[in-house]
Amino acid sequence: MAIQGKYVRISLLLSLALISCVANGADHLAPRRLLTNLCTFDVTHHGVKAGAGKCKQNAVALTKVWVQACQSVAPAKVLIPPGTFEISPVLLEGPCKNPIIFEIQEELSMDKAHVSGHPVDSIKFCKVTNTVISGFTSLNPPAFHMHVVGSTNFTAHSLTITAPDDSPNTDGMHISTSCNVKVLNSKIGTGDDCVSVGQGNTDVTISGIQCGPGHGISLGSLGKYKDEKNVNKVLVTDCKFIGTDNGARIKTWLNSPNLKATDITFQNLVMDMVKNPIVIDQEYGSKSPVPSNVLLSDIHFRNITGTSISDAAVSVVCSKKFPCCVDMANIDLVYKGTDKLPKKFECANAKLTFAGKQNPAPCPCRR
Repeated sequence: MAIQGKYVRISLLLSLALISCVANGADHLAPRRLLTNLCTFDVTHHGVKAGAGKCKQNAVALTKVWVQACQSVAPAKVLIPPGTFEISPVLLEGPCKNPIIFEIQEELSMDKAHVSGHPVDSIKFCKVTNTVISGFTSLNPPAFHMHVVGSTNFTAHSLTITAPDDSPNTDGMHISTSCNVKVLNSKIGTGDDCVSVGQGNTDVTISGIQCGPGHGISLGSLGKYKDEKNVNKVLVTDCKFIGTDNGARIKTWLNSPNLKATDITFQNLVMDMVKNPIVIDQEYGSKSPVPSNVLLSDIHFRNITGTSISDAAVSVVCSKKFPCCVDMANIDLVYKGTDKLPKKFECANAKLTFAGKQNPAPCPCRR
């Protein structure tokens, strides 16, 4: 696995890693030639011990090593040599004086810790810039596998993310308040969303994902909290969904703050025995009589084919206050459920336009 960034470069060779927050380092990425003469910090020389029962001790020691590396006058490497090291959640933060390589040569296992009763994300990237992560495998974390927040120019590719289908809140990757994020060519199977795009994002591309099991690839949920920001330009393309609860999904809360989500495209998707292949749900998350105040516009579902095990392969339920505008082009979803039910196209509070094949056949939207 390799994570490369403007501020930090991390190379990992492991099955599971914990970095609660990889933070900003030097102001500008140093040329590669500066990384040839590294100041190496072997964590085992600074109090990190292999074996069981040393989670808190190792967290304290690793944090101290990181601070030393972060303040190094030369490019640095934090090295975790072969062995299995247990660790509680740590915060690795900057800014740092120079680029850093964080290299794990075998395994760094996360203590399944909780904060105020809530499980801790396995890996959280906070405010990183120009970062590439690849070749990573994450297995059975207590919460999100990966969380990208407040970051710019972040690319993740060639990931393998796995959790049981009955494990709640184990999103493969959750993205929030970030710009120019790409999640590419990865295999993700979880107990929740394979990828979830939250509030405050601009220019997110999700491509080449095999999703399943899980809840599909989702925009949202949006509108749960009053200080959320708008979402603009999300592209989900060339993905396959296998046995998931949902496929392409947008979800917003009832009684939400005023928000906008615009220029959202799901295209070139294959559904394989998916329960709900296409979903817009603006009545998500509560029983409030107040409609969602999230305005959805410039929404596109294009070239989506395959099989559904639900009679309602397409469900578009928008806000009563802000009917959404949705473009549907070349939709062909064949019902393969066990019950002999008619295929349905559910629609409420939406302004729909159609092109090409439509299976199931559209019906008038209720208000």
